[in-house]
Amino acid sequence: MGLFDSLFGGMDGGGRLSPQEAFAGILMGATACDGHLADDEVHGLCVALTRMKLYERMNEKQFNQMLNKLYGVIKKKGVEFLIDGCVEQLPSGLEKTAFANACDIVLADGVIEDDEKEFIEKLRKKLNLEGPVAKVIAEIMVVKNRG
Repeated sequence: MGLFDSLFGGMDGGGRLSPQEAFAGILMGATACDGHLADDEVHGLCVALTRMKLYERMNEKQFNQMLNKLYGVIKKKGVEFLIDGCVEQLPSGLEKTAFANACDIVLADGVIEDDEKEFIEKLRKKLNLEGPVAKVIAEIMVVKNRG
């Protein structure tokens, strides 16, 4: 069993993601879902996370270690693997927040590619968000990122 196999509570009963890692992992997945990490998307990820109370007790070193850990999972296992583990560990009540921030990140560069659309739809389903609710959130993020 590899290092990352136990990251999400694999067969050996390895560690679980913290609430901070779970939320950040969803946003990291949104950043990387098109196969590359655009500077504006990474900046949006960091801004979104550092503004949240969920991260107020994390120092810069811990924050960077968390992002590096999540990025390592993406490189080793892929975005889908990361998202599956993060959705399982996401604190209750943060589903809409995670979805809104993910939409914001994929829209940050002003273009939404097919793989980003596919990611957002899969994320909506994994977070069990109703279509109309997700549509309103996405429409608001489009307006927010216009211009």
